[in-house]
Amino acid sequence: MFITFYDDDSDSQRFPWVNTALLVVNIWVFLKTATRPDFNLILRDYGFLSVRPLSLGALTGPFIHLSWTQLVANMAFLFAFGRAVEHRLGARNYLLAYLLCGLTSEAVHWHFNPGSTIPLVGASRVVTGLGIVFLLSNPWGKMKWFISFFGAPIAEFPSRTLFVFALWAGLLVALATIPMAQVKTAATWLNVPLLATSGSAGIAWWAHAGAAGMGVLLFFLMPKQKGKKR
Repeated sequence: MFITFYDDDSDSQRFPWVNTALLVVNIWVFLKTATRPDFNLILRDYGFLSVRPLSLGALTGPFIHLSWTQLVANMAFLFAFGRAVEHRLGARNYLLAYLLCGLTSEAVHWHFNPGSTIPLVGASRVVTGLGIVFLLSNPWGKMKWFISFFGAPIAEFPSRTLFVFALWAGLLVALATIPMAQVKTAATWLNVPLLATSGSAGIAWWAHAGAAGMGVLLFFLMPKQKGKKR
């Protein structure tokens, strides 16, 4: 398993309370919903639907994930990007940035898919927006690849922000093209229920583009914490 983490922030020892809370909430929601027999009803009621743009799903959709693979990928990069963005913006502004990335992505998705009944869920679009703030702040910042096996550290290698964000973009493309039906079949055969949850209908590219655009605006409009350098 590959985990990336930021390593070029003089205040990196400060505990990222908001980002940690968001990680916990995302994982908790997945564990409480993904294996329930009425999961499709949960998607309908709490995912974002373009035919019901002002419903509760506009807030809850980014916290619902379809599979363990999707959750791990999103949370790994939220950990990598989110805590550094929180250090730069401050806790309150970071939480606002998180919500704005989610709401903007849904607004853009609704604009281009006004009649869609497919639930828009997952934190990847929010992570994309936060990742843009991170990338613009430190395009060549120092990062590390941390390789572990079931939590046990194996090795780590130096990297740069641009390379990590390129991996994130590649991962989105992979999740959009991976044959989820085959993954579900294999997971069922191997008796791994967390991997056999509902498959994705694909990547909502316009939603991710909207979050990315919001990330650019946040970089220029949101004030940095005192003592922070651009």
